[in-house]
Amino acid sequence: MSATAPLRMGFCGAGWVVRNCYRPALEALGGRIVVAAVLEPDPAARATVKELFPEAALVSTREALLAAPVEVVVVASPNPCHVDDAEAFLEAGLACLVEKPVLRGDADRARLTAAARRGGAALAAGVACRHRADVRRWLEGAAEIGPLRGLDLTWHRHRGVPATAWHLADSPGWTGVFADLGSHLVDLAGAALGWRTDGLAIRFARQTRTGHAAPAAWYDGTAPELSPSAFGPADRFEAEGRVADCTVRLSVRWRDETPGDLVRLDAIGEDGVCRLDGLFGFSGERRTPHQRVTLKRRGEAPEISDFMPGPALHVAGFAAMLEAFQRRAAAGWQEQPDLDCAARLGDAIATALR
Repeated sequence: MSATAPLRMGFCGAGWVVRNCYRPALEALGGRIVVAAVLEPDPAARATVKELFPEAALVSTREALLAAPVEVVVVASPNPCHVDDAEAFLEAGLACLVEKPVLRGDADRARLTAAARRGGAALAAGVACRHRADVRRWLEGAAEIGPLRGLDLTWHRHRGVPATAWHLADSPGWTGVFADLGSHLVDLAGAALGWRTDGLAIRFARQTRTGHAAPAAWYDGTAPELSPSAFGPADRFEAEGRVADCTVRLSVRWRDETPGDLVRLDAIGEDGVCRLDGLFGFSGERRTPHQRVTLKRRGEAPEISDFMPGPALHVAGFAAMLEAFQRRAAAGWQEQPDLDCAARLGDAIATALR
């Protein structure tokens, strides 16, 4: 990779997240990363992809993308394809940024790690929420309140079911609200705890399926309606456990009775509390109007950091994630404590769900 030439990137998949998150994030980077090739197997979608990435070569197979003039790949194929796709690119020496969920547990982690070592290529998790400016401030605040004793992480949508057919199929570990929203919260819990997993124990984990009505409002409305009997994966998930002497609670919902969507991250430390209150993503159905991080150290007045609500902050998170990926790709293979943590937590939660 040249230190001065733009990084040539390929997309494995060109669905909603590529069109609405990665493309505007790349525009914000001012040409430092260019899209050289896009794998899109669906002929009906290829005209749209060509319009969005007119300079990129369009290919229809993984082998063709491997032969394209790319230095790195973003794996944004349907979730059940992530490990197979990333393994092939890593073994070929192509650094991979893998959209969430990157893996389900240690077996997936072992495959990807072995492939990355053989190819000498970097592997990065595509969890953009960690790179948002408000989340970075929350993580900074969580580090300032002493040893963490509690993490209570919530992402509830009033009507937030994804629109694509593969999202609505039951594929254990790859589809459902935990794979979608929960992947972000697991990542943020790991980041807040410094990727520690000592003392890991899951007290309970449960998921339920309430049934599908209409797709989330920010989709284009073309997804077909499905009856509850045709809707496969769980749309609610909650869990509680302990990690490194910290009680961790997770709650995610695609469908919630309370109007409006909400993200709330609470970190409770020995010396204070830090809360992020607002919403991630592209929904306009906010439960709270502000996007705020409040740090309250013991005995001190609250320190409030406000951020602009809306999708611009989320797109900026994708841009920051791509910048971090560019640096990691240049460094080559490295150990990944974030993915080791995600694998251990994923296995423990999967065991508790059985």
